[in-house]
Amino acid sequence: MVRAAAGVGVVVAMWLVVTIGVRVAYANRVLPGTTMAGQDLGGLSGEAAHRLLTKALASPRTVTLTAAGERFVVDPEAVGYSVDVTASLERARDAGREGIAAIGSAIPSLISARQLEPVVRIDRARLAAQIASIAQAVDRRAAAGAVRVDPRAPEGIHVTAPRAQRTLQRGPARAALLRALKDRATGPVALPVRKQGGATAAAVQEVARRARVYLRTPVQLVAGERTLTLRTRQTASILALRRGAKAADDGALTLGVDPAAAARLVADLARNVDREPSDARIRAPARPRIALEKHGDVDWRPRRADVSVTPAAAGRRLRQAKVTAALTDAVRRASHRVQLAFERRRPRVSTAAARGVRSLIGTFTTRYACCQPRVTNIRLITKAIDGTVVMPGEPFSLNQSSGERTRAGGYVKAPFIADGELAESIGGGVSQVSTTLYNAAYFAGLQIDAHRPHSFYIDRYPPGREATLNFPDIDLRWTNDTPAPVLIRAATDETSVVVSLYGADTGRRVRAQSGPRTPVTDRDFAITVTRVLRFRDGKVDRQPYTTTYDRPPPPD
Repeated sequence: MVRAAAGVGVVVAMWLVVTIGVRVAYANRVLPGTTMAGQDLGGLSGEAAHRLLTKALASPRTVTLTAAGERFVVDPEAVGYSVDVTASLERARDAGREGIAAIGSAIPSLISARQLEPVVRIDRARLAAQIASIAQAVDRRAAAGAVRVDPRAPEGIHVTAPRAQRTLQRGPARAALLRALKDRATGPVALPVRKQGGATAAAVQEVARRARVYLRTPVQLVAGERTLTLRTRQTASILALRRGAKAADDGALTLGVDPAAAARLVADLARNVDREPSDARIRAPARPRIALEKHGDVDWRPRRADVSVTPAAAGRRLRQAKVTAALTDAVRRASHRVQLAFERRRPRVSTAAARGVRSLIGTFTTRYACCQPRVTNIRLITKAIDGTVVMPGEPFSLNQSSGERTRAGGYVKAPFIADGELAESIGGGVSQVSTTLYNAAYFAGLQIDAHRPHSFYIDRYPPGREATLNFPDIDLRWTNDTPAPVLIRAATDETSVVVSLYGADTGRRVRAQSGPRTPVTDRDFAITVTRVLRFRDGKVDRQPYTTTYDRPPPPD
C-alpha cells in the first residue's frame, strides 16, 4: 500500500512538471490544434497569429447566393458584416486554457483539435432587409393555370399549367448567408426555397381532356322561357385549372372557373339582359280650361280633369354574384345548363298609384310682357319642372328639380332683386315661375315647407302670396301630403306662365283671405294672407302669413 501510494505520488508529480512545462513553453503562443477560418494557428505567437488572421479575415469577400434559378451577389458591407480580428485572436489564445480544469489538461491540449469561429459583427436590420430583397425576387403566388381555345393547339385547346407557390425560407436563408460570410465561401450558396402546389404533366393533360369534352356542348343560360347560349370562346374564357377544395378531393387538379373572368362574363351578360323599370306615365292638360290668376280673396276646390295613364312596367336586374356561383358550379359538375336569377325592380310610379290621379287640385297663372330677356329664363325653368311627379310623402324642391341657372344651360342675364336692389343676373326672372308654382301648391292645400317673398312688392303678383328664388340659398319647397302622386304641368306662351297640379281629390277646400295693406314706418306696407283649409271630415286649419315689403328702389 505504501509503495502504491508512493508510485501515484511520483506520477502526479511528473504530470504537474510536464503541465507546468507546457504552460511555460506556450505562455505567449496559441495551443497546438487550434484553427480559425481555415488557418492553423497552433504554436504561433500572438503577433504572428494576429498577422495571419488579419490577412485571412480583414477583407471579407462577396458571397454569391442562388435561389429559384436566380443569382444574388451580397457585399458584406451591405449587411454591416465585419470581423473583429483582435477579439478573434483573444478567442484563439484562450482556447484550451479556460477555467481551473484546464490546469490538468495541458497534455490533452497539445493533441486535441479546436476549430473556432471568428468574432463577427453584423447589422441585424440590414441583414433582414437584404433577405427581404432576395425574397421579393424569389417569392411568387400559386397560379391556377388556364384553358383557352387555340386552333393551333391539339384539338383546339391550349392549357397553361398551374404554377406552384414559391417561398424563400427567410430564417434558414439568413443562417446560410451568415455561414457563407464566415466561411468566406468561394462558390454559390443555395438558399432554401419551399414549393407548394405543383402539378404533374399527366394531371394537366387530364384536365385539358375534360376541358375539350366540356366545350363540345354549348352552355345554356335559362331565364324563364328564354334561353341564351354562350359561345365556345365565352365559355373557354372562364375555364381554369383549380385544386379540389374538399378533403375528398385530396387537393387534386380539376377543371374549374377563374372567378374574375366569370364575374366579367356575367357583368357583360347583365348589360344585355338587365331592364330598367318604366314609370306609369300620367297625361293631363298643361293648360286647363280654368285659369286661376286672381289677387285678393280666392276660393278653390279640386276639379275633375281629363287624365290618362300609360301603365308602368317592372324592370329586372341580374343577380350577378348568384349567377357567377351557379356558372362555377355548373363547370365543376360538367353541367351545361345554368338558371339565371333576377331581382325584380319596381317602378317609382306604379300603374295603381298613377290611376289615383284624377283631379286638377291646384293651378295658377301669372303674366309678363312679351319678348323680354327674362322670358327666356322663365321658359327654361318651366320646361325643367314640367312633367315632374311627386310621390306621396315626398318633398319637392324647385332648386333641386330645375338645377342651377347657368349660361351653359341657356339662361341669360335679366333683372334680379338682390339686397333690395334690381341688378342683372344670369337666370333673372325665374321667380315668376316660383310664384306661380307657390300659388298652385297653395290652392292645392299642400304642405308648404319653405318660401321667401320678394323684398319689395311687384304688382304682377298677388300681395302676400308670392315667392322669390335664387340658387342655392333661396328655395321653394313643399311636400305632397296626399295619398296619391302629384303631377306638375307647366307651360308658357307669349305673355303668361301657368302651373297646374294634378292629384287625388282628398276633399280639401282652400280659401285665401287677404287682410288690408298696413303702412310700415321706414318701409312700404305689411299684409297678412290667411290660408283657410277645410277638410272632408269638417276640420278647419287657418294658416296666417304676414309679409312686410320694403319700398321699391326709385327708377333709374
